[in-house]
Amino acid sequence: MSSHYGWKVGQPLPKLGAHSLAKHQVFADYTRKYLHILSPMLQKTELRLTIVDGFCGGGAYDLNGTVTAGSPLILLRAVKAAEIELANARQHGFTIHCDFYFVDRKANHTAFLMEEIQNSEFSERIGRDIHIITGDFDEKAPEIVAAIKAKGRSQRSLFFLDQYGWSAVSFETVRGLFRELANPEVLITFSVDTLINYLTDQTSKMRAGQRIELSPLLGEALKDMRTERAQRAVIQGFLYKHIIDRTGAAFYTPFFIRSPQSRWSYWLIHLSMHARARDEMARRHWDLSNTFSHPGKSGFNALGYDPSIDNNQLNLEFDFGTNARIDSVNAAVEQLPRMINDGSAGDSTPVSLSELFVAHCNETPLTMSLVSEAVVRLRDEYNEIEIFDSEGRLRPRATKLSNLDRVRAKKQQNFLRTLHRPRNT
Repeated sequence: MSSHYGWKVGQPLPKLGAHSLAKHQVFADYTRKYLHILSPMLQKTELRLTIVDGFCGGGAYDLNGTVTAGSPLILLRAVKAAEIELANARQHGFTIHCDFYFVDRKANHTAFLMEEIQNSEFSERIGRDIHIITGDFDEKAPEIVAAIKAKGRSQRSLFFLDQYGWSAVSFETVRGLFRELANPEVLITFSVDTLINYLTDQTSKMRAGQRIELSPLLGEALKDMRTERAQRAVIQGFLYKHIIDRTGAAFYTPFFIRSPQSRWSYWLIHLSMHARARDEMARRHWDLSNTFSHPGKSGFNALGYDPSIDNNQLNLEFDFGTNARIDSVNAAVEQLPRMINDGSAGDSTPVSLSELFVAHCNETPLTMSLVSEAVVRLRDEYNEIEIFDSEGRLRPRATKLSNLDRVRAKKQQNFLRTLHRPRNT
């Protein structure tokens, strides 16, 4: 977020907010989990990937009077920690070959970062696999993509695009990452509050609006919204479809990061081509339930703008606490029977849990484990479905399900119990 924070060698550090600290924790936790997911086999002894921090800043902050690391050192240390964990689990050790690209458009920031890394445990890697680049990320992205492609066919890469505002990264650049690379994932911050405050019927014609390819219809729609909450509903619904259409990602996870100074802050959006990656990111949000909220309701079909609803009356609050978990599972119990029927090729053809999740996961705060919990309840409490393993064997008592397990509605459903299924209101 280099437009908001400022670094200059010899000057005081910028102060880090608690909500930004939580965001950095997500970056670190997800990076470590990502590396474990990519290395499941104990026989594997090495992994190659690239991590790009497109708005890296100076690499250090003042947090309540204490110096704390910024995203570059957080990511370096997350990879090192994962490497140690993976090596300890293997007889012949494990090595992560990771190239890091830290990009910032301000020379003061990259100079400060250079000094921070030179004074760290990673100093000897500068210029070898740590690359500090001064420049605009959109302009530097093609050369970084070319370097990733030159490394081989897997092209495993994580892009952390922690922009300040909503238009520092163009959607064309993000599309290029998914178009050019085999296995990219992108985490991008998006200040919805700033967009709400800035948006008029002219925004789409300005350079900022053009960078994210805003439609003029969005500004027109806001004229009829009486409250800021209603405006958020419209913008949320627009971005829901717009991000899918314009970024090229198959899966995404949008969540609000709360700021102590305001009720809403900004979106942290995870974009990927894999449902497993999306599920793991959603798990990170549930783990940090005191910081994140979801811009929608419980269950499936939780996102998206429905013009038939009076958005001036919408309540978009969804946190990740105990009640939210209960509401989410209850909603899934209500919604899954129809989805199971719709997903089956015929009355006797079961549908896999993985297929169900992939078809609907972009629209929900639910994780695969919560979906599995709801499926088990539908079998045990309501006698509505049957569960089979991947070989077609019935699983009448299993409580820990595999993604490959398959489900099918019972031909003679217990309609009395169906009426008493919990309703998500």
